This record gives sequence, C-alpha cells and structure tokens, in this order.
Amino acid sequence: MIDNDIVLEALGVICNAKITSVQQKQGEVGIGSGLLEAFKNLFFTAPATQLPVTQLISTVVDGDQTCSVSQSSLMRIDGHVSSELPGNIGIKGFPANKHVSKFEIEERNGRRFIINEEEFFDPRFHYDFTGMKDTDTFYRGDEEYWRPYGWQRFAIKVLDKYDGNEWLGTAGYRTRSVSGEWPVSYHGTSYDSACGIIKGRFKPGHHGVYGRGVYSTPDIEVALKYCKDFKSKKNGKTYKVILQNRINPSYREKHHNDKYWLVPINKEEEEEKMVARAIRPYGLLLKEF
Repeated sequence: MIDNDIVLEALGVICNAKITSVQQKQGEVGIGSGLLEAFKNLFFTAPATQLPVTQLISTVVDGDQTCSVSQSSLMRIDGHVSSELPGNIGIKGFPANKHVSKFEIEERNGRRFIINEEEFFDPRFHYDFTGMKDTDTFYRGDEEYWRPYGWQRFAIKVLDKYDGNEWLGTAGYRTRSVSGEWPVSYHGTSYDSACGIIKGRFKPGHHGVYGRGVYSTPDIEVALKYCKDFKSKKNGKTYKVILQNRINPSYREKHHNDKYWLVPINKEEEEEKMVARAIRPYGLLLKEF
C-alpha cells in the first residue's frame, strides 16, 4: 500500500490544507530539527486545528470554495454538461476535454489541520483494488456500485461516529444491498451556482435545475475527470485522489442522466448540519499516474 506520509499529502490536497499527524510529530528525530520546527510553528505558522472524521466533508467543502483547481473542475463539469447540449456551449478557458491540472497545496491560505492516524483511519478496511476486475454486478443502497478498480482505498474510521452504522451496510464481499444502507458516490465537490454548473441555464423539464450544494457521482470514471492530482514531496510521483462517500438518498437529487448527485444546500448556515446527515466519506482513494 502507498506510504502513510503520501496518504496525508493526499488528505491535504482534498481538503486544500496542510495536514500533519500526531504520529508524524512523534517521528521527528534530532533535537536541532525539532527546535527549528517548533520555532517555525511558533512564530511563522498558524496553529493546526484538530480534524475529526465527522468534519471531513465540511472541511472539503470549505476548501473547495477557495481552491482554484476545484473551481476549474466545477467549470469543467459545466462544460462537460454543456457540450452535450445543442450548440456545444462551453466555458471559456475550460474546455470539456481538458483534465484538471496538477494541484499543489495552497499553504498560503493558512489552513492547517492535525489528525491522530489511529483515530482517523481504519486499516481493517483498507483495500487494494489495483489490478482487480470483477465479473459480478454490485449494489449498495439499491444503486449500482462501481468498485474503484485500479485504486487503493484507505478506510476512514467511521464506525460508531454517527447515529448508528446501518448506512454502511454490512462488511464483506456481497453483491446485493442490505436494508438501511446508503448508496456509494465518489469525490464530493462543493459548488456555488454563481461560478460553476449554471443554475437557471437549464429550463425545467430539460435537464433540471442545478443548484448550490455538494456534488458527487456514482461512477468513479466520471469522478476521475474532475479529481485533484498532486506531485508527492515524499517520492516525486504523481497521484490522483478521490473521496469515496455514502449518500443519504432522502437528501439526494439526481441530475444529467444520473451522472451527478447533488445534496442541495440552500443556506450557508445550514451547510454543516446538512452535509453531516446527507454525505459521509468513508474512504480516501489514491492512484499513481
């Protein structure tokens, strides 16, 4: 599996922040380097805030709204949808077939978080989908589940962190849904109707009206078009990163032939409560490119 330090880099990319862990801090060796790091943190760096599992999607939403790569991804979704409409309407500067550029953490924004890896990740459910290809069709939450073939999943420790565990279904290899579980989606992208998938462009009865909220997709190949990538400081290799989520079907809207799922958020003050009960990340997916 991919090195833990690279997983933390990926988590930082998806959150548009600098992420460190208690374990990393404990692993720092050499009193000289330790004093230098402490001096830098004291005088030049804002203190890191603890990042609980239950706040991950809210942190991603907040980070997306200030990240230029996220905004270009959202415009690209708009361009992708628009390209299938009469006249092939596009977004100037963001052609639909152009992939997201390499992403570097915007540390200058001052977003810094710290996690305890033992409390944040659950290695029991890590899974390497690299080289896998199933012949079965899988369902989760009564929706077809496209397993993330070619990716490595680092499970987020979500058991007993919310109101019960029914939304996760049961562990183990199974092709059918179980009662009470939520369907799977990928990525989880925030969006304000003023700068992305255009609210009002589509007339009622055409493709529906897109709005402000948290976007994701049930198809990982669709998510791949809009995901972030980064060059690791650890080994110089390039990785792509995607969140694997469960979506509460009671709060989900389907758009564009079921390619995009939207959890609407009508008011900014409702954001944190809504995302907590409607979209829950349970895996961080990484793939080397």
